[in-house]
Amino acid sequence: MSFGLVNPGGRAASTGIQYACAPDYSEARLTRYYLLCLYIGRGDQSAGQTGRRLGNYNGAYLRYDLFSDPAHSQLIGAPGSNPVYQLRLLVPPGAYQSARANVHGWVYPGQVVPATHLFMEHGHEGRLRWRYGIKGFPESADCSQGGIAGGSTSFASAGVWAAYDNSCWVSAADLDFGRGPPPLSPVLASTRVSLRCPVGTQWRIGLDKGLHHDGSQRRMAGAGGYLAYQLYQDEARSKPWGNDAASMLSGSSDASGSIRHLTVYGRVPAQPSARVGSYQDSVVLTLYY
Repeated sequence: MSFGLVNPGGRAASTGIQYACAPDYSEARLTRYYLLCLYIGRGDQSAGQTGRRLGNYNGAYLRYDLFSDPAHSQLIGAPGSNPVYQLRLLVPPGAYQSARANVHGWVYPGQVVPATHLFMEHGHEGRLRWRYGIKGFPESADCSQGGIAGGSTSFASAGVWAAYDNSCWVSAADLDFGRGPPPLSPVLASTRVSLRCPVGTQWRIGLDKGLHHDGSQRRMAGAGGYLAYQLYQDEARSKPWGNDAASMLSGSSDASGSIRHLTVYGRVPAQPSARVGSYQDSVVLTLYY
């Protein structure tokens, strides 16, 4: 089973196991009613764990599980576990009948791990038990008894794998300097930038000069002309925040890959001759990683 690219939102995948049941070849030519129970044990990365997990063989893990239904409500476990994944197949006399047991996988959301290695699990041992009757499907909780006869077979899995999506996301809120008369003294305001990256990711955030700059000075535009302003990395407003190597803000994601909240500090200098009106600008934020 391949989950493909996984991100903190989780990921679903599905696969199937083909099986075939033998008919009645006797002179009686009877229809057989098969009850089957499918089990899939844990693999090499899940031994001793309360659930399944994929490992990157470098100390990081992704939790996942296997289910019999696309709603991910009925777990598939090893023999002895409950609930049991049961299937039914009616086989007319004279010819084998095949069917598919669907297996649905789910990587749980909310996980942030390094994106540098592939996550895998091998060594799952599967077992298919069956019982059959000739007057209807047998009644059995685990396919160990009931009906006329039965049996079981083991099978191996090709493995489960996933790659963690090496991507980040970022969002920013508007910066509002509020309402007031032409500024006779500096006006201060701030807003927040939030970002999230895989564990260990080095990142930089740049802010461009905006739509209305004059080459060096950021400006808001309005009916009255322009209103100068500046954006900073620090509360003291001593480190302008720009989009070149010297003025970008840099950092790295922590060991949990949690969301980082950054503050953008704005300042409108005194401009007593500014005309009354509404002023605005658009600044492009770029996340480099």
